[in-house]
Amino acid sequence: MIDLGSNTARCVVFETSLARTVRPVFETKEAPRLGLAPRSDGSLSPPAVARGLAAMRKFSRTLRALGVSRTLGVATSAVRDAPNGSAFVRKVASATGLTLRILSGAEEARYAYLGVAAASELADDLVCDLGGGSLQLMAVREGALAGTISLPLGSLRLSQRFLEHDPPKRRERERLEDHVRTTLTSAVEALGGPADRLFGVGGTVRALARASIELRGYPARRVHGYRLYAHDLAALDELLGPMPASKRRSIPGIGGDRADVVLAGIVVLEQLMRAAGVDHTVVSGGGIREGIALEAIGASLPAPAEELVDRSVSAAAEALSFERTHGAEVTGAALALFELLGRGRSWGRSERLALRAAGGMHDAGIAIDLWNHAQHSAYLLQNYPVGGLDPREVALASMAAYLHEGGAPPSEWKKRYLPILAPSDLELAVQLGAILEVAELVAAARPRFRLSRGGRALAVGFSSGAGSALPSRWLEKVRKPMERVFELEVRARDR
Repeated sequence: MIDLGSNTARCVVFETSLARTVRPVFETKEAPRLGLAPRSDGSLSPPAVARGLAAMRKFSRTLRALGVSRTLGVATSAVRDAPNGSAFVRKVASATGLTLRILSGAEEARYAYLGVAAASELADDLVCDLGGGSLQLMAVREGALAGTISLPLGSLRLSQRFLEHDPPKRRERERLEDHVRTTLTSAVEALGGPADRLFGVGGTVRALARASIELRGYPARRVHGYRLYAHDLAALDELLGPMPASKRRSIPGIGGDRADVVLAGIVVLEQLMRAAGVDHTVVSGGGIREGIALEAIGASLPAPAEELVDRSVSAAAEALSFERTHGAEVTGAALALFELLGRGRSWGRSERLALRAAGGMHDAGIAIDLWNHAQHSAYLLQNYPVGGLDPREVALASMAAYLHEGGAPPSEWKKRYLPILAPSDLELAVQLGAILEVAELVAAARPRFRLSRGGRALAVGFSSGAGSALPSRWLEKVRKPMERVFELEVRARDR
């Protein structure tokens, strides 16, 4: 998959699964900056064309070396807007054999929406894809794409037009802010006004998220699901604004290819949040490239979070060769016990999703090491892309998987996860781990749970004859976590 944008170009190889998911397994990028210094009529300049061809030649050689059987290629704003864009695409085909499809603004927006929808359940939201040449806005209603607008508000385009000095003068910044504010206010209104949430896609958004993660000392290293707040942008603006680009490039997360355009990106995101009526942007790891790949393999989107979790678990089982059937049995038993024990507790769908993911992948770590598989499962849950979960749910799922074989949580968890979890979530993670521990012990016997003695005892029954599949002393093993965590007596009951 090749994505040739106005600022950067990326070449990504995706691994596909029978569950209709995609996962990047190789990525390289170049910064040909096709949109830099166009000619007076808007055409791509000869230096830009030369840089673009050089990048495509590198990608072509890389794909041949990797033995990739099918390549999809797209070009976006810079090529789309240039009078000589089609001629450039023909030159690429002649020089490299690569076919690039020039996407319209609406197509670019739809693919970005699909990429976000594959990773997060959408409702009544706004999705933005901030590129070098353009900004795509997508209105989502009840999860479906309801409208799109493509605006010439890309970071590179705005930087060239408004920010003449390095660092920018105050008057330049004010002119940029006025222009972006006016444009976005009318655009958001045209799409239906303020949204419940704003999702952000694109290299500049991810770069700002990585820089914010470094500044905040945030424990999760993946940018997907990260909440980039208005005060985070203000802090980055205060830090980066007075710096020349040569110093900005040394800030972790920014890098050399965005150092001179990141300030314009901050302005766009700040003004978009104000126009959308939200105080943060949810950063998405999936975007246009994932959307194109998912369409190519026939993925069904949008989908509820539960289905996104299940697809991801199935894809992980396929990639890592762990037992999916056992995981499904354990998940079923765990969710049944969760529903029973959750009565009177403030558990809801979010906690249920975390347990669903933990149940499906609690044995994933066996792919690394049988004897310490719980710890490895916890690591995989934090680092394998599981769709449908936010960072809190990922942390809870990881902790539950870690605890599913018993034992106490590590003392460093409280400090490590504090920016993601509330203090009460540590107790919740222990409870989910205990539920998962019991579910694994009894899942094969198709258990049925019931509270008895006024809610002080857990009665466990089994389908006819299924109890014989349980190991000896199972009752004692089940009793320990239920007594320790929930103060419940455990009783076996006959059918």
